[in-house]
Amino acid sequence: MSDSRDAGYYRAWMSSRTVSRRGLFRGLLSSGKQAMEQSAGPSATLLERRVSRPPQAVTEPLFLQQCSGCGRCAEACPVGIISVPDGKASLAIDYAECDFCGACTQACESGALDLSVPMDTGLRPTVLSQCLGRMDDLCRMCEIACPRTAIFFNQQNQPYVDDAKCNGCGKCKLVCYHGDINLSLKRHVSS
Repeated sequence: MSDSRDAGYYRAWMSSRTVSRRGLFRGLLSSGKQAMEQSAGPSATLLERRVSRPPQAVTEPLFLQQCSGCGRCAEACPVGIISVPDGKASLAIDYAECDFCGACTQACESGALDLSVPMDTGLRPTVLSQCLGRMDDLCRMCEIACPRTAIFFNQQNQPYVDDAKCNGCGKCKLVCYHGDINLSLKRHVSS
């Protein structure tokens, strides 16, 4: 089978296709931008936890691979705050705090929980605006209950949480009898 396209055909085809310098760069940069979004997008979303995990959980992508959903960690938890709702272990600090006993890590055989990972649930407290401690210095229950002194009130009665000290145990939330503390996942994930 012979091709009827010769050098004249290609010369004519190329001369009818003019691209401005701006168009050339726009085309190059937009495809580069798409490639960056495709390569960075999925890995960035995988690193962010959407669900709180038991203490000593490995990084999220590795956790999702290794957690088999066997439920041994949930069975080993003495306070019953670990569950396996969607086939992966998660943590809910609603009625009891995590005392970091390590029973869940010792029960995990899949490697999703690792002794070399620091004890941290990844949860951090947020003090709501109607907190009584903000209005006066009569209530400091969260500050008193924090075993790591990660939460405290400044001289203007404003609460401050030191993320570096906080390990997300949840004692501050549970001791607040007005319900003015919420726990949410921290923004960045340490590796």
